[in-house]
Amino acid sequence: VPKVGYHFIAPVEELNPTQLVEIEEVTTVQIEIERVELERVGDTQIRRQQDGETKGLLRRVTASPRRRVVFAALGIGLLLALTASWWVQRRSGERSGAAITLPRVPGKKPVAVMYFENRAGDREMDWLREGLADMLIASLSRSQRLTLLSRQQLTALLSDLGRKAPTQIKLEDVVEIAKRAQADTMILGGFVRLGDKVRIDVTLHDGRTGQLQAAESLITDSPAQILTQIDLLSLKLATHLGVTLAAAGAQQGLASLMTNNLDAYRYYSLAVEKAQSYHSNEALQLLEKAIALDPQFAMAYARIGYIYTLVRVNERARARPYLEKAMQLADRLSEKEKLYVKAWATLASNAEAEAAQAFYAVIAHDPRDVEAYFRLSFILRHGLRRADEALRVLEQAAVLNPDAPHIQNQLGLLYQGFGRYDEAIVAHTRYTQLAPNEPNAYDSLGATYTEAGRYAEALQTLNRALALNPDFHFATRHLGDVYFQLGRYGDALLQYQRYQTLAPTAWDRAQAAHLQARVHLTRGDLAQAAVYAEQEQRYGNDFGGRMLVALARGQTAQVERWLNDAPTSPTPVFGQWMRDYLRGQQALQTGQPEVALTHFKAAQQAGGISWAIDTPIEGPGKTYLQLGRVEEAIAEYERLLKLNPHWAPALYALGQAYDHKGEGDKARAAYQRFLQVWREADANIPEILAARQRMAQP
Repeated sequence: VPKVGYHFIAPVEELNPTQLVEIEEVTTVQIEIERVELERVGDTQIRRQQDGETKGLLRRVTASPRRRVVFAALGIGLLLALTASWWVQRRSGERSGAAITLPRVPGKKPVAVMYFENRAGDREMDWLREGLADMLIASLSRSQRLTLLSRQQLTALLSDLGRKAPTQIKLEDVVEIAKRAQADTMILGGFVRLGDKVRIDVTLHDGRTGQLQAAESLITDSPAQILTQIDLLSLKLATHLGVTLAAAGAQQGLASLMTNNLDAYRYYSLAVEKAQSYHSNEALQLLEKAIALDPQFAMAYARIGYIYTLVRVNERARARPYLEKAMQLADRLSEKEKLYVKAWATLASNAEAEAAQAFYAVIAHDPRDVEAYFRLSFILRHGLRRADEALRVLEQAAVLNPDAPHIQNQLGLLYQGFGRYDEAIVAHTRYTQLAPNEPNAYDSLGATYTEAGRYAEALQTLNRALALNPDFHFATRHLGDVYFQLGRYGDALLQYQRYQTLAPTAWDRAQAAHLQARVHLTRGDLAQAAVYAEQEQRYGNDFGGRMLVALARGQTAQVERWLNDAPTSPTPVFGQWMRDYLRGQQALQTGQPEVALTHFKAAQQAGGISWAIDTPIEGPGKTYLQLGRVEEAIAEYERLLKLNPHWAPALYALGQAYDHKGEGDKARAAYQRFLQVWREADANIPEILAARQRMAQP
């Protein structure tokens, strides 16, 4: 279990510890070890062997004849342990991520539901291959005596076997999956449409041998009746499994609580998955289709409110009527769903603290509900700025379900915010394993590589995200961020322009305009920067672009007025770190460097360490240099370079600082590293020209 430990599950036999060992003879054990090292050169791993002899201390060990085998086994065990240690390290480089297994909980039976087989190849009903598995998992999860493999876990296991959601799963694959997942029982099924009727067949198999244990079938008069009949099928399967389902669940099945329209349920389930991966436009379209088919579908209304509240930015007002409609249809909601809708509605009213308490109420109702932990951590981090508590909550969710893709995604983002890049990369790599066809997974991993300064891997991963979906706006934006970090400003602008075209919301379009303004400011093109700063305002959001342009023009009094008016502005405005950063820039330009330093440090504390295009981290070092406090400037830049050794602005500034100090060798080393990182940067950048000129000097 990540962050918790390991559960030892092998059989244990207690041996007699009091038996004495007779001293008889001297045994010398000498072991030859082949050392294997993996040396990383650039992006290539080279295997390097060194033959050597490890001579340990010659121990005088004694044994009775009965015990000689034990000592021989210990010697062999030592050799095997050393070999295994090398092998594990090698394998961990080939495949990261924890094994996907069902926990062995006393009194609970581990069960895996496989994808269903579309026996007639009916393309119109092919979604039921995964949909029926989801429905059975949802219904069977009402039993407290079953532990069920999630569909995401099944997808990852099939991917490991090279099967990737096959249309027909072979029995030998089923046994292999059961072995890997440690499932005692496997549920297989298939369906076929015969005219208007639909026949569903389900079989239960022993997870160790694949032997058939039981079979059930179901015939519905039409596809629409599947939802009303799936609970009956679940009750029959529960009987074969020797468990009972919750009484409330038996009385109120999937159809009565959700919808009795199969297509509406299909659109709803697809929308939930899209929303978790931040494809909000697609999710909203699917939910609107669900409502059109069933105007009484309470959770479809609620999920629209959820998307406007928790997925999109600055659109909470649009959520409120949908959440109110869901509460009007409260008789179509379970008790837990009512708690959820209340939590979403509270957050839509901008009551962050009350919303956090509402999510704690959901967790109290169902401590195993991973989504409640997930959303609570989001509110704690972004709304209440309680990042430590958010991380604790999310790590609890990862313990409950380490194979939930969206949990691994958010966990990686939190680790990233704390500057714990190695852990963030592990979490986001796990996300790609659990959702290998989801572009958002590779986007998250690529953005984390960017934060860690691993730009080559970031480019490769983000391009993979765009290969899966060329129109994925997040990956397009993050690709622009990488190009900016590499000094490829022209390429960055192209990506930000495309991001603005693909942007699904006004907030995204405003951010795209702001990013273009920042690039033009960096290039010194104030006219173009002003154009995009005005666009930023027209899209109804303010990221501070117009103030940065005004500061670049020396209009400090105008910036002061804007900053004073910002709290009462009807336009959603930038956060606290940008306010501190702008006041720092203003103080620097008006000859108040000490005041600037105070604001820049506050901006760092509020915004955290981030290497994106919009960042508060450059202020203190730049101010130290202006004040002539060279030692402090060097210490600040060295501190940042420990976190990201490839951050080019710090390398260039470090060269300047060492030049001021008169340490030419260290200055040249910093400039050389700077030019290496920016070897593909635009040729006309002033810093590039200055660094090259400096390197040409003695």
